[in-house]
Amino acid sequence: MLLSAAVRLSAFIIPEIVGITSRDDMELGLMGDRKQAVFAIIPDNDGTFNYLVGMLYTCAFQALYYQADKVHQGALPVPVRLMMDEFCNVSLPDDFGKLQATMRSRNIMSTIVLQNISALKALFKDDWEGLMGNADTLVYLGGNEQSTHKYISEMLGKETLDTRNRSISKGSHGSSSTSYQQTGRELLTPDEVRAMDNAYAIVFIRGERPVIDKKYDILKHPNIKLTEDGGAAPYIHHPGLTFAQEDLSLPFDGLDNIIIIDEEELSNEKDQ
Repeated sequence: MLLSAAVRLSAFIIPEIVGITSRDDMELGLMGDRKQAVFAIIPDNDGTFNYLVGMLYTCAFQALYYQADKVHQGALPVPVRLMMDEFCNVSLPDDFGKLQATMRSRNIMSTIVLQNISALKALFKDDWEGLMGNADTLVYLGGNEQSTHKYISEMLGKETLDTRNRSISKGSHGSSSTSYQQTGRELLTPDEVRAMDNAYAIVFIRGERPVIDKKYDILKHPNIKLTEDGGAAPYIHHPGLTFAQEDLSLPFDGLDNIIIIDEEELSNEKDQ
């Protein structure tokens, strides 16, 4: 058992990991009490340390739920939004589906970013539909995966077409007849979803009809000038000060090496 624990915790002896996890200087529980942003940036080609983001999510949810339930007796005063990019590539908290279903009442929201529906199915197996159902808004930006095209087509529903058929027969006893019928077809077939212009997105909002609209051009955002794409200097992260101290190299052979002094003796030593 000890060997198994040592193997599982071996990553936490890496100095950089120790520096991140040995103390709490992020105050995750206060994210719902003040305006702040926390960025967790992971490489998309190496999942070695993805579990750290999973730990961050778990700690954040636990701290925020406690703060909402015990301190504020309900919703957090400042809304907290989790922008969960690379959603399927990080370790998620246990029972994330239950968290997603209950976080809204505490003023916590999550924005899940997926490449396609199949990735969600692979991760959540039989629960993926519940996860999609708990989302009030779905934005489809495009893709090239068949099951996603089919899902979006079914979400759009069908339209009704009114058809008029008229037949005419000529001759000495000529006649004509007209018939009307209604037929249904998909608003967009899977093929039409796949071929949709990349400049457009499909937006589903609960209680509203779906909307096809142009994507927002981020280069027109008023704050783009503050980013490197807008001409600003690139952001360079400078690690903050660390107050970590290495363990003192003092041998401990027993209580005989320990001298207990009172406050008066301590004060005298300081004066000397």
